[in-house]
Amino acid sequence: MEHQKRLFCIALIFAITAGISLIWGNTPVTETGTETASELGILPAGWETNLAAEADFAGFYDMLTSLVTLCDRSALSVWQQNVQAAAFPNRTMKRDDGLVLLMLAAEALGYNVYNARDYAFCTENYVNYDLLFSQLSWDYPYCDAGREIDMFFPDGGEDPIGSVPISAVFWMQRRMDVHYHRHFFDGDKALNFHLDQPLTRDAGIAAAVRLYNSGMLEYNPYAVEMRTPTAEDRALLASAEAQKQAILTNTDTMRCKGTAYYVSNTGNDTNNGLSPQTAWATLDAVNTANLSAGDGVYFERGGTWRGQLWAQEGVIYSAYGEGAKPNIYASPENGADPDKWSLLKGTDNIWVYHTDMMDCGILVFNEGDSWGKKVAPRYMDCYLSIVNEGQPFNVKTELTEDLMFFSEADSILYEGAPFRYTVMDTCDHGEYPEEVTGTLYLRCDAGNPGEVFDSIEFAVRQNIVLPADKAVFHNLCLKYTGSHCIFGGDMGYDVSFCEIGWIGGSPQYYRYDNGEPVIMGNGVECDGSYNHFSVTDCYIYQCYDAGVSNQDPAEDPAVTGRSAGNIRNVVQKNITYARNIFAYNDMPVEIFFTLEDNAGYGRHRMENVLIEENYFLYTGYGWYMGTKEATGSAYMGHNAPNASKNFRILNNVFYLSTGPLLQTGAPAKWQPKVEGNTYVQNDGGVLIMWPGSDGRQIQYPYYYNEHRDTVTDIILNVLKDKKAAVLKNQGNVR
Repeated sequence: MEHQKRLFCIALIFAITAGISLIWGNTPVTETGTETASELGILPAGWETNLAAEADFAGFYDMLTSLVTLCDRSALSVWQQNVQAAAFPNRTMKRDDGLVLLMLAAEALGYNVYNARDYAFCTENYVNYDLLFSQLSWDYPYCDAGREIDMFFPDGGEDPIGSVPISAVFWMQRRMDVHYHRHFFDGDKALNFHLDQPLTRDAGIAAAVRLYNSGMLEYNPYAVEMRTPTAEDRALLASAEAQKQAILTNTDTMRCKGTAYYVSNTGNDTNNGLSPQTAWATLDAVNTANLSAGDGVYFERGGTWRGQLWAQEGVIYSAYGEGAKPNIYASPENGADPDKWSLLKGTDNIWVYHTDMMDCGILVFNEGDSWGKKVAPRYMDCYLSIVNEGQPFNVKTELTEDLMFFSEADSILYEGAPFRYTVMDTCDHGEYPEEVTGTLYLRCDAGNPGEVFDSIEFAVRQNIVLPADKAVFHNLCLKYTGSHCIFGGDMGYDVSFCEIGWIGGSPQYYRYDNGEPVIMGNGVECDGSYNHFSVTDCYIYQCYDAGVSNQDPAEDPAVTGRSAGNIRNVVQKNITYARNIFAYNDMPVEIFFTLEDNAGYGRHRMENVLIEENYFLYTGYGWYMGTKEATGSAYMGHNAPNASKNFRILNNVFYLSTGPLLQTGAPAKWQPKVEGNTYVQNDGGVLIMWPGSDGRQIQYPYYYNEHRDTVTDIILNVLKDKKAAVLKNQGNVR
């Protein structure tokens, strides 16, 4: 089919301040049928002057003819053959007339395929069909109403229903607008669609636009209406905000048993570091010091260090003094200086930074008030154009919007690309003497970025912290990296009372086959085998991928091409994620064990995993929204087996997600125990994605109306959370 580019608008406004405020704002996405019909070029002439007037057969027919032509011109002959416009009756057009004509247009386009049966907005089991059929006039002289019409399931199976009007009634419940989760016609709270009433122009226009939108066989999660906050919502979010502030203002001093060393912006690396008065000054002094297990390194509160912290085994890294947590940024410098930017020759709004830089995943302006939109082209011998397929990248034409940026970063090529999977130069302890760098370009329509913004931070492709076994990270502020914040393997460590934000966006590697960048960005990740790992009482936000993650990096030999003998045991024990605030992360908690446990490739399992008393807020709604195709889940277990023993998810708050609140593909024997959690989702969103009886993942909807409460049933019978709390939606009932 010749589908034109779909027109829809995502109106999501984030009240994000430097601290990422958790105060909730209602940001509904609304349908604009008349505007959309006008943009599509299908609006009947003169209808917009009085939308409340009754629709007429000729105008409605012309609109659907234009729609069929737009979507698939070759379907026009079928449409015109099945509808005899000359036989339109001289009477009021009813809603059932509109439904029958919609059905015939759908048949011509091949839209007589169900697309809504797996979603919450499918009402086929909840409507009163006797009532709907009683509203049909059975007076349709403009078509062969007795003809049986073919209906199909998404997998290709046929669903023989019956005549055109009978099929249309069932079809209306099973195929819908998947942008805005709407029936073709609106019903009331009793799911009565009043098919015997006159069809108004505005209802006819909306129905045509919804038919157009039904051409997507997958729904758009970003177009779900945000829930209207209730008193319960506000109380829940106020509690989350209080817990966040307690984390940010925590003044605990974690004392070490060994020697204490101090680091201050006013210090000197020639000092011995043994007191605040003789403090070191730089991360270099810390990274190269000969420390012992039990020692502690204390950064002065209110200070800022840029670069990478290399931890040593058994050492505590924490804060001293008064004020805000000490900052450690991967961002090499604040770019808010007009002398650091110059115009690209031949342009009046594309600015070049004064020095080459590692790949940037994000540019963050004014500490999070706004951010840049990265252009991430493919790399095959050179960067390839996004706007002119197959052509070399031209920065002058590729940055099409204000605050778009391009990070060139290709000074070193590994097997023909800036980064390959085996190049782990984001966490190499300096083994690579050179970094992959390049020119940074930023489109800024308001003028010199250094004058427009008070701060510009560069989230470069460098992990902020390289951890060590039994190390502790406490009361630190860790921000602005294009890769991971803390990443380690085959070691256990603890992270507590830390602020971690603005993570990811840089390529982990470029694919061999098509040159596409595979983007990374986790807050805290610990892979391999270990006996202890914890992230507690932290505020973790704006991560491209996971807020926290523990993974088994092994892959099936059939995928890697390696023999099974190269795959080792991976056993992770005593993992705790507790009392954290997660906000605007794509996957706040990601657990990913790709291999079955003890099924030919050794042991691959977790033991004693606890996810407890966390707030999971606005999952999937972060800075990366619209740049990645996936939707977020607060607990993301993927479709992996995730073999486990004593895995518990207890007393958490799951508050809104673009995808399921929780997702797993683990078989029943390895599924976590889920108890005492609070579940809040947008009406029409997905509550969970969980394996069914045959092992396949099923999307379970979050949906309420007077006749239907799927949420309580799913939580009790699928999650088996007998102590759950659920906040019902108070907005419009579809």
